[in-house]
Amino acid sequence: EPENMVLAGHHNMAGEVFRDLVTVPVGALVSVFAGEVEHVYQVIDVQVLPEKGMPLEVRQENGRWIGMTGAEMLTMVTCWPYNNNTHRVVVRALPIP
Repeated sequence: EPENMVLAGHHNMAGEVFRDLVTVPVGALVSVFAGEVEHVYQVIDVQVLPEKGMPLEVRQENGRWIGMTGAEMLTMVTCWPYNNNTHRVVVRALPIP
């Protein structure tokens, strides 16, 4: 079933797989492989959301981006900035048919 596929990764440790996620532009193409099968998505939204020290309601609202969407979507999440981790970067992308 198509749904929200969420990928989370570190930006400042353990390989820094999402080090530059904050710089991904809207419109960029992202490929995800399942074995030999390539799935291509186009970025529709990049957000930097305050997290550290925020009230529970704000953090819960931030968490909605990793929930069910009812449609196929790719969501990538990491912390930000590099030396502090006070925010979350959320990048959303839709499939390219």
